[in-house]
This record gives sequence, structure tokens and C-alpha cells, in this order.
Amino acid sequence: MSMKPAALCTLLASSLLLGACASRPEPAKTAATPPASAPAAPFLERSLRLDNVLLGPQPGAEDFAAVRARGITRVINLRTPEETATLGFDPAAAAASAGLDYRVLPVPSSGGFSPAVLDAFSAEMAKGGELLLHCGTGARAGQLYAAWLVRERGLSPQEAMQRVAPLGLWPLPMERLLGRPLAIDFAAPAGGDAPQP
Repeated sequence: MSMKPAALCTLLASSLLLGACASRPEPAKTAATPPASAPAAPFLERSLRLDNVLLGPQPGAEDFAAVRARGITRVINLRTPEETATLGFDPAAAAASAGLDYRVLPVPSSGGFSPAVLDAFSAEMAKGGELLLHCGTGARAGQLYAAWLVRERGLSPQEAMQRVAPLGLWPLPMERLLGRPLAIDFAAPAGGDAPQP
């Protein structure tokens, strides 16, 4: 059965969002999963460094100093205020005490992705420097960085997703279920509107 490009794009977008919500970052190194009783891996081991960006999950209060020691000077938090309210510490204050510039670009875990978010992130990237981009698990951070690679660096969606694969974002859940890769076809007009079936 053949699928219209518009339907395929809609199906693929749904798969990307489901993957972003369901994915949890895995260590960049390939290692056996520790038993549940083992302590959590240090933050830097659960993060992925790509060029001047460290992508990862929510850092603990003590992790900001380790991030700063690795040359990171800025933090962009994609979590909403409601998400960070339950952390038990003030991430902005923890980042500031480690000498890091801290910005919040809230992206709700469901339905928060938009061209405006990518525009804001692109403006942050244009400032240069080393930065930590994080959310709760690293999934939103990876998706945003992959979209930036496509739009600003000219990578194909497949190439961009392969770059963030160590975060557990690629292959897509649908690809894992089907046992084969999907081809991503952009059929949307240049204005960014969703294709109509």
C-alpha cells in the first residue's frame, strides 16, 4: 500500500514526538546497563558532547561545577518552570554559583516544539561559546539540536538524528518496531505549515 507524502510526514512527525517523549538518554559509551541498585552514572557520562554543545538530562546541583570544569560557559534549560519546581534546588542559582550563564527556553514535553523555539535556539547558538543544552531526559535537547543541524548546518534529517543517536533518539521507535529505517520526506511548503492530506 502506498502512502501520500503528507500522510507519511504526519506519521513521521508523530513518531518523532513519541520518541522524544518516551526516550531516555543512554550513556554515550556502550556499556552494560548497571543494576537498578547501582548509583546513577555521573552526569557527564549520561550526556553527549557534539561540537560546542553538551546535550543531556537535568543536571543535579553538584553537576554544574563539573560542567564548568569542562569548558562550558552557558546553560540553556528546556524544562518548564513547573518541571523544575520539584527539583529540590534552584538550578539558576546552582549554575550561577558555578560561574555559568543560565537561560530558560521552556519547551513542554508534549506539543512544545515549534519554529519559534528553533529560532530562539539558533539565536543562542549564534552567540558562540560552549553550552549545555538540557531538558529532563535529554530527548527534547537532542531533538532541538538535530533540528538545528538540519536547518542551520544543512544535514539531512537522517544525518542529524544519527548524530544524536547516543541519547537514545535514533533509530525511531517506529523503525525499531518495523525493523527497518524510514525515509523522511519534507513535503511541507516553505512557510512551515503542515502538509494537508
